[in-house]
Amino acid sequence: MVGDSMVGFPINFHVNAGHSVLKHPLYLKWNIRTIEYVIDNKATLKADIKAVMATNDNMPVLWYLNSLYRIVNVLA
Repeated sequence: MVGDSMVGFPINFHVNAGHSVLKHPLYLKWNIRTIEYVIDNKATLKADIKAVMATNDNMPVLWYLNSLYRIVNVLA
């Protein structure tokens, strides 16, 4: 699929413009929030992560959500 190239860094999330994860409902849900909001809603983020099926197709959104969760744990 064109535009679905993923690039992994040790702790950072990054995908190219047009990647399908950028349209995933959970990406869209958390993408509009500040880090302060994410810290205050850490339990909801964790519940969202747990609700995602661990399939190859869901790895990009799990990677994104896990990146947010790591940031929250570092800052909280």
